[in-house]
Amino acid sequence: MKKIAIALLLTSALIVSACGNNASKKKDAGTKSEISQQEQYLTQDLIIKIDSLIAGFQRLGTMPHVQAIHEGNLVLTDREKRVKPTYLMPLEKVNELVTLNQKNRALAVYSVDREIALLYDMPVEAYDRILTQLMVETDNVALMDGTQINVEVNALDLDSWVITMGNEQMEKEQVHMFFETMAAGILEGLYITSLDIPRYITYFDDQSASEVSYRFLLVVDGIESLIPYHPELESIRSILEPLKVINAINVKQLEEQLKQLAGEIEAARNKLLD
Repeated sequence: MKKIAIALLLTSALIVSACGNNASKKKDAGTKSEISQQEQYLTQDLIIKIDSLIAGFQRLGTMPHVQAIHEGNLVLTDREKRVKPTYLMPLEKVNELVTLNQKNRALAVYSVDREIALLYDMPVEAYDRILTQLMVETDNVALMDGTQINVEVNALDLDSWVITMGNEQMEKEQVHMFFETMAAGILEGLYITSLDIPRYITYFDDQSASEVSYRFLLVVDGIESLIPYHPELESIRSILEPLKVINAINVKQLEEQLKQLAGEIEAARNKLLD
């Protein structure tokens, strides 16, 4: 399995969510012991809500500008590629990470940044090493297993990856890490999109624009629901707080909000790995 394929799948899953129909199969396959473990951790009502939020991520389609990059429809000229992006998260930042929360966020941030590095024909070997390291350090077995299964078919076929990751972390009493990772990926994606709105916005239609708001709503709802069980989520909640006004339902509104919130998006993104 090529590391480039691992990172490609990871990036797609973090920036977007999978379209799949295996969610119910995954849920039915759970053993009674797993259910018992979950019930000791969360109330049954909250388990149902978290399952619903994770399934909501899964139903969302791929963000169109990301799809365009993967399919080769969004390309840069040789002249554009010569001016390398200076806004990507410094790779050496990974050496400063201490907590599991930071490492889960970094897994998302560097995955998104890797896609931009590819767009500019930048070397990505360092990204691959860091992503592999972070997957091990965060014990993200669901992610590693999911990539091995899906990459054999198609790097963009994310069938049930999100639900697998969410379920696996819930069983390990780490479902809060799922939402932390998704939040960081969404925020990094918003940040990069806000830096070059004219280039990226042309790939959106009203449906995909509204899904940006819905994706953000899902992750905020999950985080706020889990804070009573995981007070450490207050950090990511406060980072996202200024952006809770995102509610675009069409392309025009999304473009306007990205422009208006550019400063807040950048400030929030810069706090992710602190």
